[in-house]
Amino acid sequence: MTEEIREEQINLLDYVRVLMKRRWTIVSVFVAVVLFVAVHTFTSVPIFQASARIVIEKENPNLVSIQEVMAVDSTGTDYYQTQYKIIESRAVARDVIKKLDLNSSPEFFPEPDDSVIATAKRWIRDQACGFQDWLKSLIQTGDKMSDPPALADSEIDPDSGLVNSVISRINVQPIRNSRLVDVLVEAKDPVMAARMANTVVHSYIDKNLETKLKAAKDGVKWLSDRIDEERLKVEEAENALLRYKEKNEIITDFSSDAEKITAQKLASLNEQVVGAESSRVEAETRYRQAMELEDSPDMLDSIPEVLSNPLIGQIKAMEVQLYNRMSELSKKYGRNHPQMVAIDAELADLQKRKNREIQRVVNSLRNEYKLALAREESLKQSLSRQKKESLQMNQKAVQYGVLQRQAESSRNMYELLVKRFKETSLTEEMKTGNIRIVDRAEVPRNPVKPNKKLNLLLALVVGLMLGIGLAFFLEYLDNTIKLPDEVKDYLKIPYLGPLPVFASDEKVGETAGELFTIHSPKSTASELFRGIRTGILFSSVDKAHQVILVTSAGPYEGKTTCASNLAITMAQSGSRVIVVDCDLRRPRVHKFFRIARDIGLSSVLSGSSELKNAIVSSSVENLDLIPSGPIPPNPAEVLGSKKMSRFIEVLKKNYDCVIIDSPPISAVTDSVILSQLADGVVLIIRSGGTPKQVVRHALSQLQSVNAHILGAVLNGVSTGKDSYYYYQYYYYYYGEDGERKKKTNRRKKRTESYQ
Repeated sequence: MTEEIREEQINLLDYVRVLMKRRWTIVSVFVAVVLFVAVHTFTSVPIFQASARIVIEKENPNLVSIQEVMAVDSTGTDYYQTQYKIIESRAVARDVIKKLDLNSSPEFFPEPDDSVIATAKRWIRDQACGFQDWLKSLIQTGDKMSDPPALADSEIDPDSGLVNSVISRINVQPIRNSRLVDVLVEAKDPVMAARMANTVVHSYIDKNLETKLKAAKDGVKWLSDRIDEERLKVEEAENALLRYKEKNEIITDFSSDAEKITAQKLASLNEQVVGAESSRVEAETRYRQAMELEDSPDMLDSIPEVLSNPLIGQIKAMEVQLYNRMSELSKKYGRNHPQMVAIDAELADLQKRKNREIQRVVNSLRNEYKLALAREESLKQSLSRQKKESLQMNQKAVQYGVLQRQAESSRNMYELLVKRFKETSLTEEMKTGNIRIVDRAEVPRNPVKPNKKLNLLLALVVGLMLGIGLAFFLEYLDNTIKLPDEVKDYLKIPYLGPLPVFASDEKVGETAGELFTIHSPKSTASELFRGIRTGILFSSVDKAHQVILVTSAGPYEGKTTCASNLAITMAQSGSRVIVVDCDLRRPRVHKFFRIARDIGLSSVLSGSSELKNAIVSSSVENLDLIPSGPIPPNPAEVLGSKKMSRFIEVLKKNYDCVIIDSPPISAVTDSVILSQLADGVVLIIRSGGTPKQVVRHALSQLQSVNAHILGAVLNGVSTGKDSYYYYQYYYYYYGEDGERKKKTNRRKKRTESYQ
């Protein structure tokens, strides 16, 4: 938890440092924005706003039943959004222009203002337009075929600009949870603003009514044409139905009652046919039974019809009487007795009569059978004819129903169109709608633009935010190494210390003046070099670093200055030190110490001179120098030779510390070669000048050959208020006189307040 709080404090301090460093950028942007907004606010023409209020009813007045013709679905939000856009339409704007004669109004066509501010605004506007055109020309590919075709003058509306200007001044604001709408119009003249607002509302209502009436007129015309067409269809359908009835001799309509009667007839006939079949079967059975017994006269008496015949019954009774009498007479007389003969004659006569009656009964059964058969056949024929007639009637009914429905449909459509025609004709004369004015626009008293207080407040806020944003954006774009934490976290190497901004500048003259450890031993830079010296000495406890290579990732980072002053501080501590200028491409050590370089390192390595002749004593006690000598054609091969290794070994025997000044790593490979001969490498980084990627690449080159990196020195650090090292002001004010010491205390107190 403590580490997180500490990390947040450090991040907050980093933000404060960025703000302090870029404070002039923030102030400049802030002042520019505030001044621009203030000038624009106090020089702008005041704008007045007039408001007219209308209500858009939910439904049309229901004067006549013509909802199908003039239906308005005003229940959804899309309807209201459509109405808002109609208010801001070009048609309404053109109507307003025509009614108010805005083509000659000074509101839209003012006289040119020749004041200084107006001229300056026009100039700025022209420059902005020119800049926009220049950007467009850069963006365009130059392909003429891809450019849109130019419009002819006849295709461009002459009042297009004025219409756009009028539309831009109209603002529609619906009132929440209601059907009320405020129509706002802005203008420089308050009277003109009120007139335009009222005219916009009236034009919108007129356009709405005109649209509805036009729809009604179009509906009347369309209905009139359709009525004529439907009248012809009705006549044609009714004539077709009439011809079909005449052709098929249809008198009545095929109603449901007629169908019921037909069904009843079929059912009755079917029932009669079934009864006739039963009667015929019964008669046929009796007749066939009698025919089968016709050859057995005695058996005919068993036929039910014979038994039930009364005449046969009487004959049988008479026969019984005669047989009884014969029985009595037979006791007295014989067979030939006249009375017996008479009785036999009577019995024979009765038998004939009975036979004749039985034959008549059989004939009666035959007649009944034939009659039943004939009746059955007749009923079946009647049933068949009725079925055939029913089928024919159904077929006729289908076609008849089709023709009748066509006639009825055409007649209904015709009647409906006639009804709608009458209703729509009435609509043409109606001057009402679902939109009306609630409040007319009044002349406003106070302008709505510019809002000076709000503009200035926004300018203060926006200017401050833009300034801070620009400061952090510039800081984000700055990918150089500026802080010790970046050396530790990004490069992963030790940090030896900073050097002030005036400590080194290899691009300017008077190099001897940069040996401030000699000329200003109590300066900030001298103290910092002594701190760097201490850091190098204590970087290894077991073994001292005798050969130290001073190099950098790129040029102009202060290698020679740092190497020279570092050597001076080590010599001042009592060590025997020698500085070797191994920059065989652009040597500068001889310029710092103002010595000749005719004989130097290249002379010794080439064998043209001895080592003792190349060593030059300096004005600093215990400090010797070896200049570069004549520049060889192959510096990398010379520095990488075995002679160079033996040369360094000789120097190590005679001196406590050997400081090697080398060229930048990113330019040549000399420093990488020399790092193999050195006990440690000191990397010089110009604060805020060297990109991180360049330093990282140079460091990776050294690490690829296993060079021992002692650490990095941030050179060119600014110790002013706008730097990252404002907490080190006390170095600059450290001195012998009391006045500077007093300033040191104040700076120190201020510094401690940020820790």
